[in-house]
Amino acid sequence: MAVQRVVIIGAGYAGVLAANRLAANKELAGRAGVTVVNPRPDFVERIRLHEVAAGTRESASVPLEPLLHPDVAVVVGRAARIDPQARLVHFTDGREPLGYDSLLYAAGSSSPSAAGAGGLADEESAALLRTRLAGLAPGAAVDVVGGGLTGIEAAAEIAERHPRLRVRLVSRGTIGADLSAAGRRELRRKLADLGVALADHTEAERPDGTHLPPSSADNAPANPSHADLTVWTAGFAVPELARDSGLPTEEHGRLLVDAALSVPGYPDIFGAGDAVRLPDSAGAHLRMSCAAAMPLGAHAADAIADRMLDRAPRSFSGGFIVRCISLGRSAGLIQLVHADDRPRRLALRGRMGAMVKEQVCRMTLAWIRKEARGGSYAWPKGPRPAADRELAGAR
Repeated sequence: MAVQRVVIIGAGYAGVLAANRLAANKELAGRAGVTVVNPRPDFVERIRLHEVAAGTRESASVPLEPLLHPDVAVVVGRAARIDPQARLVHFTDGREPLGYDSLLYAAGSSSPSAAGAGGLADEESAALLRTRLAGLAPGAAVDVVGGGLTGIEAAAEIAERHPRLRVRLVSRGTIGADLSAAGRRELRRKLADLGVALADHTEAERPDGTHLPPSSADNAPANPSHADLTVWTAGFAVPELARDSGLPTEEHGRLLVDAALSVPGYPDIFGAGDAVRLPDSAGAHLRMSCAAAMPLGAHAADAIADRMLDRAPRSFSGGFIVRCISLGRSAGLIQLVHADDRPRRLALRGRMGAMVKEQVCRMTLAWIRKEARGGSYAWPKGPRPAADRELAGAR
């Protein structure tokens, strides 16, 4: 029987876990050849980039090949276009295209950049930000734009590592609004203890003087930025690869997949991670995170295996248990959540929260390595469909 060529685009949390799960699948022994395509020979722990930027960690990169199953091939290069008719991946450097029988699109995401601002898009931008922060004079003002988890962690880490700087966290909404009342109070208290000023409901101003979104008379910056350095962490951006390849995408460029993670109209192409959009029935609650990417990668690997073994792939079901936030090296906040990511009342805080957060970060690599040895990575199921919840409530 001919070996089926499986190509995985992207070596982030979804892509690497999927590669190991496929290569270690005993049912596919001798039947599948797995190749990972990635622009760099490293796996980047994106959940640690704020530590690199602040200077508390030298690097967030881990050599890729030791993380992977020995049978997984690595191609270091950047995909320019996918040709779904010829089943080829073309590269930006013009090298020979790579053929596939099944393809997993796990291209990931990054933080969008803003001209003149520091960022956490990748290892290089985090290292550059570290240099810029170290070069600021005592008393310099640093604005961290974006009230999500990335912005919160970056502001806390910078403030703790550089107490000589004046750090402000800027958000269009209420910082910590998606936490429980107790979690929100603890978050804001700890940020205040670190010296982080909080600017809620403030439209962010880029260093070039423009706004996102464009300002109006009714929505002008209440507290314009006069920072010496702006760190931009607002939102996520995905590659244009799927759109440039003529594959179905949503308005932001994310690849559209069905509930089984295959692309409608292209049964040999699957998607996982931040760069894909599931139907609301399966993924409306999912946020861009490694906590979602790893289950998606594992399920995509299973779906590819099912297709190769002439089985019908199952629909994805995945949910959350906790939301982990580091607040410097000595404190953290572990917010317990429902499967659909709504906060529960309970939250762990302080040093215990920091310990749990660090353990979770370490476990992500442990899970990936274990999967290469034939592990059985598992994840929490997603929320029950609304109809099921209504029926249960009526009983």
